[in-house]
Amino acid sequence: MKFFMSLLLLVSVVGCSTFKKQEEAKTNTPQIAFEVTEGIRYPESIIYSDKHKAFFVSNVASGDQLEKKSLGYISKISPDGKIVEAKWVAGLRAPKGLLVLGDDLYVTDINRVVKINILTKKITKTFQHKGTKFLNDLAVDNEGRIYVSDMFNDVIYRIEKNKMVSWLKDPRVAGCNGLFTDGKEHLIAVRWGVNIDQKSPLPHSRGDITIIPLANKTDITNMKEIQGHLEGIAVDNKGTLWISDWVFGDIYTMTKQGKTQKMFNLGYGTADLTVAKELNLLAVPQMNDSKLIFIKL
Repeated sequence: MKFFMSLLLLVSVVGCSTFKKQEEAKTNTPQIAFEVTEGIRYPESIIYSDKHKAFFVSNVASGDQLEKKSLGYISKISPDGKIVEAKWVAGLRAPKGLLVLGDDLYVTDINRVVKINILTKKITKTFQHKGTKFLNDLAVDNEGRIYVSDMFNDVIYRIEKNKMVSWLKDPRVAGCNGLFTDGKEHLIAVRWGVNIDQKSPLPHSRGDITIIPLANKTDITNMKEIQGHLEGIAVDNKGTLWISDWVFGDIYTMTKQGKTQKMFNLGYGTADLTVAKELNLLAVPQMNDSKLIFIKL
């Protein structure tokens, strides 16, 4: 797609200077539509389903992202921010990334992916792979294949034919966190950083943006135009990418032409955001504040 070709050209032309300019740019004041705190406990990710007219939120609940007890849960929220059901589905451990595919909600839950039927609220299948450590985000391509990042394992898994397999293990995807795909040509991973302290879990260096061609997954490009402890990535109606930084609290945009800008700073714990295109809203979990912020675009 032209969007990704623009990004690849930008790497060779601009280099790291764009990042320096972007750091110096003034941030904007977000136009907040509403906030939600009721029933929310350490939210890590949020997604909107227009088909089901609802936001779904993953709550780590205990605050421990490696929680072994079944304390985590998924909340269901109306398009205008009303709690439909705080503990819509409970019994998870430390749920994080979310993906809606048809009538199913896929959730990463530390070392497994849980498939929940939205209509029945029942867990219908659990996907696991030997050696998974810290599964984080999900994305799906046009063929229905689901990609899953493992932030502690430098691996991207793929769920296809009802089975979870190791799709890509490469040092260039070390610390991979949020995932986005254009559907047929590229997968983008935003990275938390490398040499992660799994107790913190803070890395010893900032992460960047990694572009992976689906047809040739070894032809990887690492972009330095945005660097940080990158968490979430989503796209709006104009094709602009929105990217969050958990540690520094920054939210960036990257246009189709590759122009980057620091838009807002929401503080430490800015987690896995989403864009509800039908509502023209950017939804951002503030994990440490147990709060959801909905921003007008």
